[in-house]
Amino acid sequence: MSIFKKFIAGVAVIVWILICGEVFLRVISAVTPFYSIEMLRYAKSLKVENKNPEISHAHKVNSSANLMGVEIKLNSLGHRNNELDGLKEEGEKRLFVLGDSIALGWGVAKEDVFVDNLEERLNEEKGSKTGFHFVTINSGVGNYNTFYKVELFKEQLKNVDPDLVILQYYINDAEKNAKGRGGFILKHSLLIASIHYYISIFSQEKKTLAEYYTDIYKDESEGWKNAKKSLEELKKICKNKQIPLIALLIPDFHYLSIDNPLIPIYAKIHRTFDQIQIPMLNTFPAIHAEFGDEPKKAWVARDDPHPNKKAHQIISDLLYNFIDKQRLY
Repeated sequence: MSIFKKFIAGVAVIVWILICGEVFLRVISAVTPFYSIEMLRYAKSLKVENKNPEISHAHKVNSSANLMGVEIKLNSLGHRNNELDGLKEEGEKRLFVLGDSIALGWGVAKEDVFVDNLEERLNEEKGSKTGFHFVTINSGVGNYNTFYKVELFKEQLKNVDPDLVILQYYINDAEKNAKGRGGFILKHSLLIASIHYYISIFSQEKKTLAEYYTDIYKDESEGWKNAKKSLEELKKICKNKQIPLIALLIPDFHYLSIDNPLIPIYAKIHRTFDQIQIPMLNTFPAIHAEFGDEPKKAWVARDDPHPNKKAHQIISDLLYNFIDKQRLY
């Protein structure tokens, strides 16, 4: 056999292996959702390049996908919400929730997400007393940090016209802005994207999550500096527009013990919000009380540490009580 024929045969074998691997991955992930693969499918199905060059991605408007066994349906603003009907009606109060995949409700049915639970309870318990109709707006986007959330807020402020802004803050919100958007093959092949994902993980410096978070919250960290700037900008805009602003701190669901290594970081985050004068609700104590001994009971799946339905209910109850305590309505 000539060298050319051997080369062609070798290429054909490689292509066949890749096709079989792609088909196998798609079939197995359709039967049993895997966190890493579902996140890749999320990126392929519901994310697009952002018009803002400073932000790596945005939600694909008017789109939907079944991910982690639940439907995620997005409206014309990219929100996991019903459509906003233009101008607010008399007595309508809009609560603009800025967040990431936790606010989005990854792995949780829409009606069980804390954002929707909050709307339901506000209307049930305060609607009749105040005469207001409450609408919560879920702008959560997976892999958004504080900078991205605030940029989205500025872009959509006029359309949403909020009466209250709730910033859902997660410990990785101080990460540096992502670079690059990936090529055609990464966007269209689960197999190649999966290989790329695991290679990138194994090629990273080996650190525990606690060590990684400690590094990004050092005073000289670029991501933490950017996060604080964005928080100050958000506070200034809300103050000028006379829109109340509160923050919701969600813990990392890997670490829920009372003596976990992230406690000092949560304290630093809380001090920073106090300095900027943004009232913050720290949900860790209540979540620890419920799941501290067995954190995985709060996860949506055995390999996915996003909060499940029960955890979302706890967050919703805490947020409702915090809003009530702040006498916002």
